[in-house]
Amino acid sequence: MALIQYINANKGHHPPSQIKTDLASGYKYGWWWPTELVRQGYIKAPSVYGAPNSTIADRKFSRTNVFRCPEGNDEEDGQGGGTTPIAPTDPMNNKFNIGNDSDGSSPPSAATEGIGVASWYQLNSRSQQSSSLWPDSLKCCPFVWFDGANLTTVISDALHHAGLQRTSSMIRKPAEMVMIVEASNGNWVDQKQSTDPRYSYIYTKRIGGRHGKKTADGGNAFTNLAFFDGHVGLYPTLPISLHQKGSGNDNALVDFYQETIFYLLRQKQ
Repeated sequence: MALIQYINANKGHHPPSQIKTDLASGYKYGWWWPTELVRQGYIKAPSVYGAPNSTIADRKFSRTNVFRCPEGNDEEDGQGGGTTPIAPTDPMNNKFNIGNDSDGSSPPSAATEGIGVASWYQLNSRSQQSSSLWPDSLKCCPFVWFDGANLTTVISDALHHAGLQRTSSMIRKPAEMVMIVEASNGNWVDQKQSTDPRYSYIYTKRIGGRHGKKTADGGNAFTNLAFFDGHVGLYPTLPISLHQKGSGNDNALVDFYQETIFYLLRQKQ
């Protein structure tokens, strides 16, 4: 609801899911959507840092954090967001992340600024790239991660690129369009086939499956999806993971349930 309020207050403009710190973006410490919702007063959640010029060792977590999944991995298990998980139940997907504290900067940007909100959830986001441009590309998610890669323009141009802007007018079916998922990687949508032979059918290996009974091979379970109309539903990750024969790479999200949409252009159906 805080995210919907943010969008409404900003005349329908969707926030970036993340902006990488070391880019000429005008954001000295980068952008991380949970931190911004807290900083701008749309929701309350504790920062892991109490003061500027902190270090990762200074992190203090709170179980009252609204961005903390009770069934996610504990803070002591470390930070997620890596690019090498093999299936939705992989522990890497079920850890917390602080986007601008895992950007490769030294010291980490959130620690330097002194504010960072840990989250076990991610927006329905894909990194800036040519296949994410609206309205011509088939894989346009409702949020964009500006990582400075995969696009020929410089980041300052990318942030203002018409094809990378997202607004509420693009959400034609709010009860069906996915807004927030359980994951630790902000670019969870941009997938390739799992490298583990046990899960060769999986093309959404970065979504978090941490609820309910696991499938027989241990790769899938259940996940919560929040939609643009504000409701949340519990879904098995297996149908999301399944690659449909002949549909091409990472089209599992295209071939998912009819009433559950991940890409903007799928709303035409």
